[in-house]
Amino acid sequence: MKNFQEQNNKSSNAQSSSINRRGYGYLYILFIAVLIISLLTLISTAYAGESRFGALVDSLNSANIVYFDYGKSELKPEAYRLLDDLSMEMKSDLAHTLYITGYTDDQGSENFNDDLSLKRANSVKQYLISKGIPAENLVVSGRGENEPAIDNSTEENRAKNRRVVFSFSNSAVKTGKNAIDKFPGLRFYAEATLKNQYANSMFRINSREEITADLSLRDSAGQPVDSLKAEDIAAMLRWETSGVVDSTEGQPRLIPINDKKKVAFTLTMDYSGSMYGDDTGNRKLDPTEKVLAMEGSVKLFIDLLGNNMFGKIIKFGSQVLTSLRFTKSKSVLYGELQKNSMPLGGTALYRSIYTGLMDTTYQSNPTVVKTVIAFTDGMENSSGNITLDSIYRRSSLSNTKVFTVGLFSDVGSYRPTLPELSRRKTDMLSIAQNTGGFFYQANSPEDLKQIYANILDQVLKSYFVSIVWNSSKLPPKGTLVKAELKINVKGTTRVLYKNYIME
Repeated sequence: MKNFQEQNNKSSNAQSSSINRRGYGYLYILFIAVLIISLLTLISTAYAGESRFGALVDSLNSANIVYFDYGKSELKPEAYRLLDDLSMEMKSDLAHTLYITGYTDDQGSENFNDDLSLKRANSVKQYLISKGIPAENLVVSGRGENEPAIDNSTEENRAKNRRVVFSFSNSAVKTGKNAIDKFPGLRFYAEATLKNQYANSMFRINSREEITADLSLRDSAGQPVDSLKAEDIAAMLRWETSGVVDSTEGQPRLIPINDKKKVAFTLTMDYSGSMYGDDTGNRKLDPTEKVLAMEGSVKLFIDLLGNNMFGKIIKFGSQVLTSLRFTKSKSVLYGELQKNSMPLGGTALYRSIYTGLMDTTYQSNPTVVKTVIAFTDGMENSSGNITLDSIYRRSSLSNTKVFTVGLFSDVGSYRPTLPELSRRKTDMLSIAQNTGGFFYQANSPEDLKQIYANILDQVLKSYFVSIVWNSSKLPPKGTLVKAELKINVKGTTRVLYKNYIME
């Protein structure tokens, strides 16, 4: 009897233990189920938020694109409500980065359209900032006349291409023609460089009847074009009076600038800390491969100067050190090259270029062409109140082109971020584009000698263009006019523009 009771108790305990284990199992399953449901709720909420934002962006990229008037980057009144809605949506979730991309129609030169498309994107960015969106959440790029929404066959179609579109940082949305790379500034720089600038110029208003231009041309391989003929260029002046558009043709005269023309070169040289891989200000550092390559390329440039050519050297770091005068003496230039060859701190890139443009020597002498060749490996950080606009204005006033050279292979332990690298390159490209020159990128120090030789060849194979208008067909004094210089470069047509007030 006792054995039977013991067995019965054991059986009851086993059943109770089994029930307990099943109970814990059910609780565990219930806990997992609740957890999964909670996670699914959170994920669905997150995706719903992204979907709402994505739907807004999709609508912006279709029916509600921000459009612009011809040649302008100012926002039109109908854009404000759209951007107000966008700013409210972004403020509800500041985890998103908005990529703002500007476009133009096909009227105008590539340089002009690249710049205008970027200005349009920045107009949108500045308005969103004014509505409380952090600047770091907004990234702009310009695509110029690339990727038209519709062909540019009519004025109505061209109006649809003068636009700004949007995308955001969700990888599921960053596909298709409106997607933007992670660092669109770098992409804009690369595409603008790969396209190659075929033509660039500086215009000067001499009188009511005449404007002149110093014209530089190169082909798709980056080589100077010296085969231009008078029949390859045409000029037109356009204006609007009381809503009526009028125009007159000009008579262009083409004069090659050969080695008999006097040329005055100012060469700026970068001795900032990044050239030495050391920002401590130690002036006893030995020159790096980059410094030696820069000095060697400038020496080669001096070697190649002809009898009617003048030179001047500006060295810069956080300060700007300049030689006193232009000289034809190569021995004097070699001596200037050896002076102050040491680390000079920061990078006063803008101020060094501006200093070169401020030199008034030969300014009133029409037989001398003045050119600045600006070199750097780093990003502007020490020029105070000197800005890019200051450089552009001074270049125009002094009628001096700026050719830029960038060497962006770093030495030492410092490595720039991609946005900083983008800024370095974009600055140099912008300076050249807006001052009549070209930008050259050195992928390694060994490239510099050939680049400097190419720049000298490019300057000597440039052109002087005089455009004379028919005085009897010109609009009244004070009229805003647009001069167009159309150039056929080896079968490719490029158009350069100059807006000015008729005297």
